Amino acid sequence: MTPVRTTSRTWLLLVLLAVASSACGPKTKQQRQAYGEKRTDEATLLLNEASNHLRELNADRAEPLLTKAQEVLAHPDVNLSPEGEMLRSELAELQARVPRVREEKVRREKQAVVERERKELEAAVEKQRDAVMEALFAANEALDALESKDAGSAQVTAASDALQRTRERMKAGKELEAKSADYAASARSTERKLEQAEARLKQGRRVIDFVSGPLGGSQEAPELEKKARKEKDIAARLSLYTEVRDRYRTCGSEAEKLLSEMPELARSPLPVKGRPMVLKAVATGCKKKAGLTQRAVVKLEKAKVKWEKAQAKREKAREKMEKLKAAKQKAREAAKQKALARKRK
Repeated sequence: MTPVRTTSRTWLLLVLLAVASSACGPKTKQQRQAYGEKRTDEATLLLNEASNHLRELNADRAEPLLTKAQEVLAHPDVNLSPEGEMLRSELAELQARVPRVREEKVRREKQAVVERERKELEAAVEKQRDAVMEALFAANEALDALESKDAGSAQVTAASDALQRTRERMKAGKELEAKSADYAASARSTERKLEQAEARLKQGRRVIDFVSGPLGGSQEAPELEKKARKEKDIAARLSLYTEVRDRYRTCGSEAEKLLSEMPELARSPLPVKGRPMVLKAVATGCKKKAGLTQRAVVKLEKAKVKWEKAQAKREKAREKMEKLKAAKQKAREAAKQKALARKRK
């Protein structure tokens, strides 16, 4: 059994009562009543201290005091004290409170654990949400940069990396979704935002690929056309004009394809260095220039065919002349051999 713990004042009084009671045993009714009152005084101190411990939910310290009080109040002389019955009633009440106090202590301890875990979860959710929002903000900034006039592959890579970091932050908090309904709802909202961001990235990458590819190629076409005009060799000139035409054609077809995929870009300025360019106007302009260049290609193709025919005739005439020269040379050699033969005779 757990030893009784009482205050020094209580122990002092108990010792004095014990000494006084052992000095001489009660003999008369009056002496017995006085002794009973001393026992009730002792019990009162024990019950008061036990009651204080129960108020503090410390049943382990209260229970030994109640056991001692029960032993004190069990003495028959307590029946002669006016407070005897009242103290026994109080003892019974306090003894009945012991299991309830134990249950209450367990309940409060569990409640404290639940509250601590709730606060820890809230702190973890707040930290995770802040981290995700920070990453998502950076991703949106990177996506905004895709729409600038200087946007290129570096901006596409930066936006892609920023979205990947956001995905990783979301993955780090996956366990919290099962623990916190509030965070789970927040995560679903962030997922929708990420889907929209992925669509923006796809659109930005597609536009930049077009600008740096087909559109960029068409913007280099005028320089190739100047070079073609100066070219003397008809085959080389035709090759240059064909390349110019193909660049314009690719630009026009890719622009129309991009418009069909993203109709919202019909009147949106493209991220092109220099003057702003509208995709619909680019598609129309490239197709028109491709048509004009095609005329030059057709003329050059006809001129090349004519030149090739003339070249073939010249080659044929040259071959004929070569054969004629060879025949003459052969005749001369034959005549020379005949002359040598006659001399030998």
